[in-house]
Amino acid sequence: MRRVLGWSLALAAFAATGMQTAAPAVAGAAEQPPRLVALNSGQPRPEDDPRIVAFDNYIREKVAEGSFVGIAVAIVDNGRLSLVRGYGRRSLNDGGKVDDQTVFRIASLSKGFAASLTGLMVKEHYVDWSTPVRQVLPNVSLGAARNNVTVGDLLSHRVGLPHNAFDDLLEAGLPPEQIVNRLATLPVSCAPGSCYGYQNVAFNLLAPVLEARTGQSYADLVQQRLFTPLAMHRASIGMEGLKRDENWARPHVRIGKAQWREVTVKEPYYGVPAAAGVNASARDMAKWLMAHLGMAPQTLPADVLETIHKPRVTTPKELYRGRARYEGLQSARYGYGWRVYDINGVEVVWHAGAVQGYVAQIAFVPERKSGIVLLTNGYSQDFPTLLPAYLETFIDGIKTRGLVLNGFPKKDKAVSTLASHTGAASEQPGPGGE
Repeated sequence: MRRVLGWSLALAAFAATGMQTAAPAVAGAAEQPPRLVALNSGQPRPEDDPRIVAFDNYIREKVAEGSFVGIAVAIVDNGRLSLVRGYGRRSLNDGGKVDDQTVFRIASLSKGFAASLTGLMVKEHYVDWSTPVRQVLPNVSLGAARNNVTVGDLLSHRVGLPHNAFDDLLEAGLPPEQIVNRLATLPVSCAPGSCYGYQNVAFNLLAPVLEARTGQSYADLVQQRLFTPLAMHRASIGMEGLKRDENWARPHVRIGKAQWREVTVKEPYYGVPAAAGVNASARDMAKWLMAHLGMAPQTLPADVLETIHKPRVTTPKELYRGRARYEGLQSARYGYGWRVYDINGVEVVWHAGAVQGYVAQIAFVPERKSGIVLLTNGYSQDFPTLLPAYLETFIDGIKTRGLVLNGFPKKDKAVSTLASHTGAASEQPGPGGE
């Protein structure tokens, strides 16, 4: 299999400098048994909660209407796993059903994994949020004006680059290691650390930074420090992990009302694993959600969660878009690998992700120990209705625009109203996710 990202070039450049790090290498799996966590990941009883029943029925109706090919959902409510279920089909061709173990690409939800892993590495002194990237990767330059970019700047998109810099080259198939130094040719949008510009190629520099400091591949680090201790048995990084057995959701694009076409898996974003390389099932993501709600402190300690969830920079576009969906939205900001909304004093941590044929979303309210994961294998105009509907239904204090009946559209007219408010027809997340 093609090495995930091919950052061996950057590591070789680092090694050639003769620089050493004081931090010891991370113990391998054979030396350090995986740390197990007690997560309530059994089969919930959704029929015990009328809100879950309403949500379940709503999604079933949308799948039956052809609004989705397949979709998987996990909901944690007040610290309890209340729903983890798949709907629809993995593929229009083979007819296999989506279940809670079906693997999807999660695209830019991968950034939360990168931030969480970095938080652990900071806690163990392999790297610091203020470590300059150039100090670790001296042969990688983002341009003289950006030579002071730090690890924290990467994870919060405060690099001083235009939004989605050179994603077009990545999509065209150019290897990421050939793209990185071209970033130095781009104009400085602001002083590094001072403003927001969403990135995939630059964000992924985090992977070779951690590889250089630990001596392990990024994929191995994520496996050993996150997937294994959280018992995320079907989670992986890269194309091979997506396809390792038949129970994976094939990507689809919409070609008409309730009409879909299966497409080939688009590989380029697997080349930036820290930004968009993770695959996972709804069952895996339920455990990930619980961990970020503070329910797996031996794997993700409270101080790490507090640091990565803390807002670092304002995101004006998200504030504009969010106010069209939520009444009382006070702020929209970005932390380390996570977005943060303040809606009438309720802090919602979330992220979205998309690559061709896949869309994913995760959102949670830490103080309520409640949240949701949504994974689908085809973008639908109904997808943007799901998160607002969940938040209004399950989280006291959050109100949306155009939603009724406990947060769910009551009639087609209500769905149309919400779509017009959110710009759903033209708002499919950009490649690599937003």
